[in-house]
Amino acid sequence: MPRKNEFLSRSDVEELNELASGIADYYFPNGQVDPILIAEKNNISYSFGNYSDSFDGLLECEHNNFHIFINLDRLSQAYSERARFTFGHELGHYFIDDHRNSLLKGLSPSHCSITGFQSRNRAERQADYFSSCLLMPEVGFRKYCYRKKFEFRIIEELSKKYGTSKTATALRFCAIGNQPIMVVYAYKGKIKWFWSSFDFKFRWLKYGKDRLPEDTVAGEYFSMGRVSSRTEPVFAMDWFDIKFSGQAELPFKEHCLMKGAHTLSIIWED
Repeated sequence: MPRKNEFLSRSDVEELNELASGIADYYFPNGQVDPILIAEKNNISYSFGNYSDSFDGLLECEHNNFHIFINLDRLSQAYSERARFTFGHELGHYFIDDHRNSLLKGLSPSHCSITGFQSRNRAERQADYFSSCLLMPEVGFRKYCYRKKFEFRIIEELSKKYGTSKTATALRFCAIGNQPIMVVYAYKGKIKWFWSSFDFKFRWLKYGKDRLPEDTVAGEYFSMGRVSSRTEPVFAMDWFDIKFSGQAELPFKEHCLMKGAHTLSIIWED
């Protein structure tokens, strides 16, 4: 059964946040971060092209020169949320010392990436998290959340403000938001990954990775075809493996984004 934070360690999160937020604040002390401009300022060339289905982005090093490829066959538009995130991901491979040095020394192949927190490879997860920190710098993000009661609209507003997907925004909120939340992604009724704030109240999901719990908004979408665009009430026992009976009926809220065979649930204590 997976741990509640199966992406990165606390030290990874802290170090990547410091690195990426520092870069963002240096180049863009005000306004939305433009990863393309950061590449240009660091003499990293880039191209947007059609490269079939093999990768979202790729960082290549030849003769000590770096080039970023962004695959429009998978990302559709050069300035979409996914393309911005992918560009930030490839910048992560450049700015994270171990990744860059491995490429310079020829110790690893070019970083061919499938982005969006889908890979289980640690280097890819580091680059994903770097991108989220770069596009959503800590100081401004925290300031926006300060003293606001958490609702799903906060994720929507931050997503619009920073030009990021709701998935990336919710995961960033897990790390530095002002209330503990959990994010659960499922495909065809099976949980593919979940991530929560380090101080989230519960450690384990009800069925681990076997399946979605049936009495949740996401579970009912797959089992009953029930579609909801609203934030819905749930109980702790609906989502989590409860160790103490007194916690079973603690009220939580779930907002579930649904699209085809995919769901993304954001869960927080009411």
